[in-house]
Amino acid sequence: MTSMILPKGLERPAKHPEPTLRGDTVCAERYISEAYLQDEYRKVWHKVWNIGGLSYQMPEPGDYLTTELGASSIIMSRQEDGSVKAFHNSCPHRGAMVTDAPDGHTKTFACPYHGWQFNTEGVVTWVPDQENFPQGNPCGKARLKPMQCVERFGFIWYNFDDDAPSLEAFLGPQVVLELASYRCENMVRALNITAEAECNWKIITDNFNESYHVQVLHHGLLPYITASYKEAQLDLFPGGHNRGWFPSFLPSPGYGDEKGDGRLGEPMKSMAAEWGIDSDNYVGREAWKQLRVDVQQAKLAQGVDKGFAHYAHLTDFQTTDYAIYNVFPNNVLTGAPDGMQLLRPRPHPTDPNKCLFDHWWLVHPIAGRDMTPSPAGGPDLPVEDAEHELIKYGEKTLGTTADEDLSIAAIQQRGLKSAGYQGYYMADQERRVQHFHEVLNDYMSKD
Repeated sequence: MTSMILPKGLERPAKHPEPTLRGDTVCAERYISEAYLQDEYRKVWHKVWNIGGLSYQMPEPGDYLTTELGASSIIMSRQEDGSVKAFHNSCPHRGAMVTDAPDGHTKTFACPYHGWQFNTEGVVTWVPDQENFPQGNPCGKARLKPMQCVERFGFIWYNFDDDAPSLEAFLGPQVVLELASYRCENMVRALNITAEAECNWKIITDNFNESYHVQVLHHGLLPYITASYKEAQLDLFPGGHNRGWFPSFLPSPGYGDEKGDGRLGEPMKSMAAEWGIDSDNYVGREAWKQLRVDVQQAKLAQGVDKGFAHYAHLTDFQTTDYAIYNVFPNNVLTGAPDGMQLLRPRPHPTDPNKCLFDHWWLVHPIAGRDMTPSPAGGPDLPVEDAEHELIKYGEKTLGTTADEDLSIAAIQQRGLKSAGYQGYYMADQERRVQHFHEVLNDYMSKD
């Protein structure tokens, strides 16, 4: 998997044939109904692959992590052979959680209620009064309920469904190839924050499935990212996944040059200067397009010597641009030249009007640099494993862009409850939203 790279010299991602959309109506019920949420757990969340953590968090046999999906807690445990197994965190005796720790190291899990013990494979190894069970001694017989679990791209993935297709089949070959090329397994998570948000998880997912809102909400991105559908590329993949490609080192169309003379101002001027390029030599939009190409070539020529060893594995567009992979249903992985951002809403266990929003920023360590720019306008961050922070939205910044995205979420949640809600009236550039809801409908229609 780590040997997979894209062909050199790609100016943009390959364009893929897109499915014909049905035009399903997007009902408000999916955002506001508790019954729909509970159905969603059974028909969607318990059928798809979910990210549980990072491989480097549990490097040694006996290391473990726990994660939550709704009301369920999951244990992921490193085995003696180096593999990872995952189990439902529910004792087969009388259902108590075996551990409530977020992580740890152990050779034996012990249920805090009656002392049942389990090895790292989830099998019962000792219980009090083992001769007193009519069903027979539980040791070697009873176990924590297992689930599918694999490591890919530096992430640990799990799936409740024993019959679910492999992760590779779920993602599809193009998504696997492109995610693998970023080498996330060599990155460190410099930002790890979860915000409690007052909206359904799908409102945040919808937001990251379109860039139509960027021109209104994210003025800070316009000077150096092309968010316009006219120059970006949107691709729909089987299974509900999609990709949005947005050229960087190139302002959005309609963004005026800062000096008024066809030359670029900040931050573009400093971004280009880091690679020995004077942006004042590029006048007007056609010249700015050439600047992007020249920066790519400078990065590929100079990057490894400057400590950016990962540039050796990237194709041209990946050294400047942003490729956003929306992995159905909720994992938004933004590939950037020097890192990978995860923006992930998770459903609330019982309330469809709330969710948990995870923001991770994983970065490649760069020789001689102990700080890294935070994604989307936040302060610089130490290049080291970040402690997890749990906050309520508004208590602390999630990064400028994420704050701006969530600023609209609560009022949309309220608007969807209106008697005047008429369904969505979407532009073609919002077809990734439509595609998501049609695949969601397919999952929900299954018995």
